[in-house]
Amino acid sequence: IKSVRPNTEPSPALLATYRRQAAIYAWIVHRSGVAAALPVRAELVLIEIGTAGIDRLDVELDFEELDSDIRQRLNRLVREYESERAERQRRELAAERLEFPFHQPRPGQQEIIDRSGLAVEQREHLLVQAPTGLGKTAAVLFPVLREALARDLRVFVLTAKNTQQAMANRVIDLLNRERAFHALHLRAKARMCANDEIICHEDYCQYARDYYVKLQRSQVIPRLLDGHSLLGPDTIFDVSKGVRACPFEISLELGRRVQVVVGDYNYALDPFVKLTEFQGDADLSGTVLIVDEIHNLIDRGRGYYSPALSAASCRAARAGLRRAGRGSEGGPTERLRELCAALEDLIQGEVDLAVDGPDRNAVAEGAAPEEQLWRLRAAFDRGFVDYLEFRRDTRSFAANDAFVELYFELLRFLNTLQLASQPKHAESFSFLFRRIDREPSLAILCKDASSFLGATINRCRSTIGLSATLQPFEFYRDLLGLDPARTSTLEVPSAFPAGNRRVVVDTSVTTTYRTRDENYGPIAERLAEFARSVPGNSMAIFPSYRFLAEVQERLPDCGRTVLVQQQTTSEEKRKEVLDALTSPLHGDMLLLAVAGGVFSEGVDYPGDALLAVAVVGPCLPAVTMEQKLLQAYYDERFERGFEYAFVVPGMTRVVQAAGRLIRSAEDRGVIALFDRRFLQRPYRRHLPAEWWPGSADDEEADIAGHPATTAAAFFGETAPLAAGGEDRS
Repeated sequence: IKSVRPNTEPSPALLATYRRQAAIYAWIVHRSGVAAALPVRAELVLIEIGTAGIDRLDVELDFEELDSDIRQRLNRLVREYESERAERQRRELAAERLEFPFHQPRPGQQEIIDRSGLAVEQREHLLVQAPTGLGKTAAVLFPVLREALARDLRVFVLTAKNTQQAMANRVIDLLNRERAFHALHLRAKARMCANDEIICHEDYCQYARDYYVKLQRSQVIPRLLDGHSLLGPDTIFDVSKGVRACPFEISLELGRRVQVVVGDYNYALDPFVKLTEFQGDADLSGTVLIVDEIHNLIDRGRGYYSPALSAASCRAARAGLRRAGRGSEGGPTERLRELCAALEDLIQGEVDLAVDGPDRNAVAEGAAPEEQLWRLRAAFDRGFVDYLEFRRDTRSFAANDAFVELYFELLRFLNTLQLASQPKHAESFSFLFRRIDREPSLAILCKDASSFLGATINRCRSTIGLSATLQPFEFYRDLLGLDPARTSTLEVPSAFPAGNRRVVVDTSVTTTYRTRDENYGPIAERLAEFARSVPGNSMAIFPSYRFLAEVQERLPDCGRTVLVQQQTTSEEKRKEVLDALTSPLHGDMLLLAVAGGVFSEGVDYPGDALLAVAVVGPCLPAVTMEQKLLQAYYDERFERGFEYAFVVPGMTRVVQAAGRLIRSAEDRGVIALFDRRFLQRPYRRHLPAEWWPGSADDEEADIAGHPATTAAAFFGETAPLAAGGEDRS
């Protein structure tokens, strides 16, 4: 029995598959002897969804042929099992021969190697804080892969940025010299779509049509596995497109068969995106997670559970429905437009009641209109089915359908609201009424996603988190949901010569909100002087795009080509900037960028591409209602509200940005911090210990000075930069 859409027929290939399935069921009955005295016949019954229309098709049976085919299939399965067992044995042997991918571990790497291997062996979690450039990725992947191959475990390498995934792939390729295991790099669905538009429907996408039939006939999965040990997205895309099968779905199929998967955090931890193997209560006891730059996961995790519903989305859906309904009599679009208008009115009305006055931007906390939203949900559910049938009947499916997007926004919102309403989670959420640029929206703020992240992480055999900024350890451990009884920590000092780095704090300026206007000019002048004193490229990091623009406007001529990060920086533009910094043809440059962005985290500047980094201010998050609620929550839980809500995330961005500078034993450079607060508590204790001549807790330890003078002296007394050192990722 198969369900089909009204007024449609399955494709011949799919119909043949259905007939084959019915024939196999009949063969099972025939072989069982249950109906030995009765004739066995088979029927394929097609039932139309929504109409209950039935079509009965006789299925021809040849039990001798079926018997032969099934024996052949069983023999193939036995051979596949034996082949898999042989591959497991080969991987076990390869584990014994696996070698560190470089000549020898750097100081600090060996301790990471030992502790990471022990964590996997003992089913524990490990948080590793080590300076940028030390080679954390290689030092963790080596022992984890050795344990995984020996114990038949799967490894997921999770990152926040594409650049970090590329880094992990390079190390994996070096470790897999024997080609003893398979690794897959998962790319986002939108970037793997081979169709002109992302419409995952067989009537609109040739790559979705008869997908499973093509999969079987082309044997594309075995072909890819036989031909490649590192399965990159470009290779998968090209091969899949060649057999007219969906590249993204083939990536997911491969993901179930490989030993290592490299991809975004979302694939394991986003409740609406995560892979099947991470959903529900799936067994993860044979899974190891390596989470790169794990400090980013706290905010990312909160974001998974902080959805919003906006009036603007409702208006966009209404406009889309109006266009879809043109020329269609009796369709559901008019009724659905009224439904969207009702949701828009609810959002507008609730925000107007909660937010006092006509302010352009305002946020208020309150109780969610749950009853009204759930009533609308029932109507949206019915309307969504009607809408899909309408689109199918009129053959008018379209990519980026605003009504479909609104429907799934509503689902995510209400699913999260249901979680937030449970007593055990109530303290972790706040409900907000927002007006931003006069646009009203309802929002759920997740202040603590630890119970949800931990539900996945703690089911894994082991999770190893890496970052240059994980202090205080207990803050990250608790807010990531790591089981304290299974979690240990490791802090590794810098392995690079202290003389290769000079740190200076400019105490003549400050970046506090109240004094910014009077400091933009002095900061611009001091920054230009600093850039002029550096015999090469410099980068200046700002807390926001607005701050960057204010300083850029006042920046005097510094004798350097000035590059500026835009609010929307494409991958092509990012690469263009990085190429310019590494090319000797462009002269010395000053890059103005924003903290936490594509130029300040998760990126390497090899050799002499970067000789100095200036960080303007502690890069604290903006003082918003959301951050104030976080502060209150952290005050209640840790009694360090301001520090955890503002100082920790801000100083993490500072250290991450400065970490772009020294990436090898040959690198040298100057870090200039523009703001006197860097020498004050609590900021100073969040700077790395190796930045201080004595101790960060020593009030006499002072690194104040003039950035330009310090840079000129430093580069005057140090030897020229050697060619870029060994890349250890």
